[in-house]
Amino acid sequence: MKKFIMPYGLEHAPIKRVLKWKLGGFFKKKRSWVKDDDFRLNVHTLNASDLQRDDDFIVWLGHATFYIQLDGVKILTDPVFGDIPLRSRLVEFPLDAMLLEPDVILISHGHYDHLDIKSLARLDIYAKGTQIIMPLNLSSYLQSGANVVELDWYESYEDGGITVEAVPASHWHRRGIFDFNKALWCSFIIKSKNKTLFFAGDTAMDSHFAEIKQKCTPIDIALLPIGAYEPKEIMQDNHMNPQEALKAAQILDAKEMIPYHYATFKLTEEPIGEPHSWMKQLSLESKIDISILDIGEIHPLMLIGK
Repeated sequence: MKKFIMPYGLEHAPIKRVLKWKLGGFFKKKRSWVKDDDFRLNVHTLNASDLQRDDDFIVWLGHATFYIQLDGVKILTDPVFGDIPLRSRLVEFPLDAMLLEPDVILISHGHYDHLDIKSLARLDIYAKGTQIIMPLNLSSYLQSGANVVELDWYESYEDGGITVEAVPASHWHRRGIFDFNKALWCSFIIKSKNKTLFFAGDTAMDSHFAEIKQKCTPIDIALLPIGAYEPKEIMQDNHMNPQEALKAAQILDAKEMIPYHYATFKLTEEPIGEPHSWMKQLSLESKIDISILDIGEIHPLMLIGK
């Protein structure tokens, strides 16, 4: 099986540096080992009837999981409903996951906090034949019989009048010891008749945002990750902080930004609430409309003029 090469920035921090960081926690008091701050995301409990709407809307379900309805098509991104290996979920999932009935599931890459096999099983994807869209070679981690379309960067797939295009992300793949970059990773552009959304998955700040802006359709709403950024010397080639995410939205010329990938799991050293408070401060100064959502909050997607 071929190995995918990261053309933007670094693939990840050198393994010696990562081990030094991990082992250093046992001998040196650092931000990640002190008591977490008391911040917890607000959660709006949902019933199935709450999602039975005719309008376009988006709901943040925690971490990188969004439930999106565009032109009647129901889309679920990177579904993770519970704990992940070595990390407990810090906030409850806002509804019974079995009530979700997505038409399309988008999976951006193979890291455990984005591709969760147990969550996919709860959605009964094999029996229902739910359409799954993921980057190249990632379907090898699913059972046979899944209804999967794999996309390379800048390839697209149309489903029910919605077009999904895979675009570059500055990231990497690994789920085991021997599968480093054996599957591709990506972001997604989701386009309906009247709206275009960008879902970043996981990505660092890099030149691919300018490339996407140049090659792709204009972005109305950018969903961008803002957490898991400390220590900087380890994480800067993997994730973005809030300031970098806002810069990405500006490069994409997005009309609205919705942040995610924070305060659902304790992944890195920054305090749980820091991305939220930092993003909130940036929203007071930004010309881009920044919508900071609670988990389970239904956010209508209004028609955005060009």
